[in-house]
Parts: sequence; structure tokens; C-alpha cells
Amino acid sequence: MRYIGFIMLIICVAGCAVNPMTGKRELMIFSDAQEIEFGQSADPNIRWQFGGLYNDDSISSYVNSVGQKVAAVCDRSNIPYHFAVVDTSVINAFALPGGYVYITRGLLAKLDNEAELASVLGHEIGHINARHSMKRLQSNIGFNVLISIVDQVASGSEGYQKRSGLIKGASSIAFATVSLGYGRKDELEADALGTKYAAKGGYSPEGMVQLLELLKSLSEREPSSVEEFFMSHPKTSIRITEVNKQIAQMPADQKNNALNQSGYKAKVADLVQAQKAYDHYDKGEELRRNGKYNEALSEYNQALKIRSNIAPPHYGIGLIYQAQGKHSAAISEYKKAVAIDSDYIFAYNRMGEAYIAMKQYDEAETALKKAITVYPSFDDAFANLGEAYYGLKRYSDGLKSLEMAITLNNTHQRAYTTLGLIFEAMGDSQKAIEAYEAAIKVAPESSYTNTARQRLSAIKKSN
Repeated sequence: MRYIGFIMLIICVAGCAVNPMTGKRELMIFSDAQEIEFGQSADPNIRWQFGGLYNDDSISSYVNSVGQKVAAVCDRSNIPYHFAVVDTSVINAFALPGGYVYITRGLLAKLDNEAELASVLGHEIGHINARHSMKRLQSNIGFNVLISIVDQVASGSEGYQKRSGLIKGASSIAFATVSLGYGRKDELEADALGTKYAAKGGYSPEGMVQLLELLKSLSEREPSSVEEFFMSHPKTSIRITEVNKQIAQMPADQKNNALNQSGYKAKVADLVQAQKAYDHYDKGEELRRNGKYNEALSEYNQALKIRSNIAPPHYGIGLIYQAQGKHSAAISEYKKAVAIDSDYIFAYNRMGEAYIAMKQYDEAETALKKAITVYPSFDDAFANLGEAYYGLKRYSDGLKSLEMAITLNNTHQRAYTTLGLIFEAMGDSQKAIEAYEAAIKVAPESSYTNTARQRLSAIKKSN
């Protein structure tokens, strides 16, 4: 009976759509509206996994204008398309179902002309048009889970907290799914569709060939800078051959479309200059993570000499000061970061941590609430806010924040430990024990787990 019910459910929600490559009708489990709902709900979480949006409205507007030209001539032009530049030097581009397309700052800095940009965006639009990402998500997440998420987003039938946790979990799977690339057939289809859409949008189809040649060159010269996404595609030489075959069959007027190199160079000149600063920042990050603080500081400061109006180097300097116990100095750097980029959630979150270390809990609350306002699914900020409330003895507020942190990330050991401390303070030993045991289970080696072990031992001895 359960199989009959499952089949009936599929029949109720499924529809048919034309595959833009084959021209044949295919069974589609999700409607356009449901697909858009999923993309819209996952979008904020995906953005922040890549460091948020690049803080330059002119670049964002330019990329969007090119993307909209290409989207206007695609096979699913009936759905809205959103194009975002994410703030990372990693060379990558990817798309979510429902019209959400992303390109990294790092890739923009490497492209040579507007036709290449149109080809990148066209390739991702191709994945959306052929519903490659939705099919993969359905396979990886599972039909029942995915339709539950889509339905809950659309109807609001579940509580905000549970719904947010489901969406963030699904977003993480979506990120892993789309960033690791697709099978050979899907990638060749996206290349073909992207080439077609770029050409119909007024760009030279040679842009796709040049894009693929660039990626091939980068993967050979700078393999660490190129996301696995590109290297997991079919062999680039095969892709270039197939695109050239497609171009040979195109009308002459499309073959002669413009590359627009000079226009592109003018639009991205500031970003290319900024990327030189980010190269130093990236080196600083690697040094900081390896504990080489003096060398890292030198790289961060070099980045700021090249470009003083970028937030990440200030954030990196703040992290070093915080690791050294210089909390006031760290807060000063975090404030510089958010003065440059008012939505830089990472600085607000760490600022909150520094204030907590200084027992300035009211100031911590203000900083952490700002982070959560910008990014409502920021699990670490919720965990830190719970700790601030614990310091303020506002236990009820602390419980709400910590429960939200755990809903968003059920392996957040600090949230479980602070939850135990609050339950202890409220006199509920049994719930405190459960929280401490959960902390130990999810992260037995962390320093916060040591606190959980100590408190758990103390409670059991007192009993």
C-alpha cells in the first residue's frame, strides 16, 4: 500500500516539460513554482558559504545585465533569473534550481571578454533549463525530503525554527551537489545550451571556446585555484571539440557576434586591481591558519596598502588579535571591517565573541543580533548569542537562541555545552546532563567538550 501511495503522490505533483536539448517531453516531479521556491530558500545559505556577495554594486549590476540578456533568449525565459557575484578568489561558477546563478570574484578577474562571461552564465542557465541540478538534488536528498522542504517553504505549515533547519540542511546538500559538477552528458548539454544562449543574446560563440581554453590552462598552471567543479567535468579538450562542431553549424550572423573585450576590461578594471589585494589576503589566511601570525599580518597589511576599502584583511587581523587574547584590538579591526561592508556578518559574529570574552554582554548582543539580521540562518551567531544571554542571566532568551543554533547545526558542540550551563543555572540537572552528553557525543576532542565533561562529572558527583 505504501508504494501505491508513493506512486499516487508522484502522479499528483508531477508534470511534463520539454528537454531543450532533445526536444522530447520528460516527466518532471516538481513544478516551476516549486523549483523557484527551493532556489529562493537555499540562496542566502549558498551565498554565505562563499563569503557573501562581493561588495561592489557596479560589478553586480554589470554581471546581472549580461546574465539577463542571455536568460531572455533561453528555453525557460518564463522564470526569473538572479545573478550574484560571490566574494571568493576560488575560480568557480554554479547554479541552483529555479534561476539562481553565481560566479566568483576570482573567475571574473580571469576572464578576458564579455562573451566569455556570457558563456559562463549561459552554461549555468543551461543547467537550470535542462533541470540538471533539480534532478541531482532529487537523487541526492531523496524525493520525500525534497518535496517536504519545498512544500513547507511554500505553505509555511511548520514552525520557523524547524523550517529554517530543514532549509539550511538542504542548502548544504545543494551546495555540495552543484559544486562538484555533473556527469559528462549533463556538462556537454550545458555547454551546448550555453553556447546557443550566448550567441542568441548577441555574443560571439567563440567566447565558450575561449572560456574552456582558459579553464584548461588554469587547471594545468594553477590547479589549487580552480574549484573541483571544473576539473570534474568531461575532459576540456572533448568539450572544446564539441563546441567547435556546434559553432560550425551556426548561422553566419551569430558567428560574427562581438567578443567585447574592451568593454569587459573597462567594467572589471577595478575588480582586477582589487584581486591583487585579495591575493595577499589569501596568502595571509593560509599563514594565519598555520599559526604564522607575523607573516600573516604582513600579508594583510600589504593587501590594505593596495586596496584600503576591502573588509576581509581587517577581519583577518582581528582573528589574529583575538587568538592572542587582544580582544579590544580585535574589536577595533572588526569595526573597521563592518565600516567598509555593513553586512560583513563574520566580523559581527567574532566581535560578539570578543565582547563575551571581555564580559561586555550587552555589546555582544548588539553585534550578534546584527549578524543574525543579515543572515537569519547563522548558527554560530545564534550559539554565541546564547552565550551572551547566559552571561546576562537571561536564560529564557538563551535557550531560544541555543535551540535555534542546534536546529540549524545539530553538531554545534558549543551550543550544546552552553545549553547545559543554562539548564544548570535554572536548576534542571537532568536536561543539563543531556546537553553535556550531546556535546561530548558530537565533538569529543574540543575544548568546549572538556567543559561539558567537567560539568557532567560535577553534577553526577553532587547527585
